[in-house]
Amino acid sequence: MNTSPTNLIYLKLGGSLITNKNEQCTPILPTIRRLALEISRFYNRNPSTSILIGHGAGSYGHIQAMRHNILQSAHNPIKWPGVLEVANAISQLNRIVNEELLNVGLTTSVHHPSATAICHNGNITALDIDDIKHSFDSNIIPVTHGDICFDDVRGASIVSTELIFAYLSQSLTPTNIYIAGVEEGVYTTFPTGEVIPFISHSSDKTIFAGITNSKSPDVTGGMRSKVDNMLELTYQKPEVKIHIFSALQPNSLTETLNGVSTNGTIISSNVISS
Repeated sequence: MNTSPTNLIYLKLGGSLITNKNEQCTPILPTIRRLALEISRFYNRNPSTSILIGHGAGSYGHIQAMRHNILQSAHNPIKWPGVLEVANAISQLNRIVNEELLNVGLTTSVHHPSATAICHNGNITALDIDDIKHSFDSNIIPVTHGDICFDDVRGASIVSTELIFAYLSQSLTPTNIYIAGVEEGVYTTFPTGEVIPFISHSSDKTIFAGITNSKSPDVTGGMRSKVDNMLELTYQKPEVKIHIFSALQPNSLTETLNGVSTNGTIISSNVISS
């Protein structure tokens, strides 16, 4: 087989949602466990839907990357211990997330982007996805994450889950991408503005000026970067719809996946009317 599933969704669990992003290597275990249970319930009730799960690094990557100034070239030998510290921390969080998914009865396989990815000045140019395809063929849920990968210009680059989703979408195209975080959606201005319900290529460009970066340590550009990356994805794959929403409250993830809740921001290649 080894083909793309016909009914596929991507789900990101944001680093600010599953960790205390201001305290190094601090998971929020009750939230991770609740989200795992909500995913399990949705998956079991929708057997025809395939899911790819990704998660951010949160306090298991951003704080360390900023401390070691990983955004600057890691070709300098002094930088490599910091790069490896970031990689090890992200792997720790991935083990925690995957363990909770297994604990609720989901069958998962972990796919570390750093194992095969090569970047060029921060952009992914190569990433082996055959193992992910084989997981889908075997009814296994692939679990991936934001990571730090070799870069032929910088030495190493932090790649966000959104960038990984965008790369995977070229071969494994989802119908919907769900980005679950702590914020209610994309704000006109943060944190006092209103949530922007829809963003498309034809949106008034003035709205982008108010979309700011994260207030917590974030080396991948925060909300503005998410929006830019997801808009670019819809240029390439106009059939994909992206949902950015808060999953802080119990059942908020389930309700969004089921289409019961329309809270948050939708990014689409076309204007969507309410």
